[in-house]
Amino acid sequence: MSQQIGITFTWENEVYQGVIEKEYENSYLISVNNPNQELIDKYNGRIVISKKKCNELAE
Repeated sequence: MSQQIGITFTWENEVYQGVIEKEYENSYLISVNNPNQELIDKYNGRIVISKKKCNELAE
């Protein structure tokens, strides 16, 4: 089992937390822990975000 990496990111001027599901060359597929209604409706609680907008959570 692989270890999940927690991150924070900013999307539309709001800060969210999530877990990286998949890593791409310049972005991550993130499962959002605290999605708003728009993230749930449009993206099913998952979103692709640039690595530049992400910060790893300290454990």
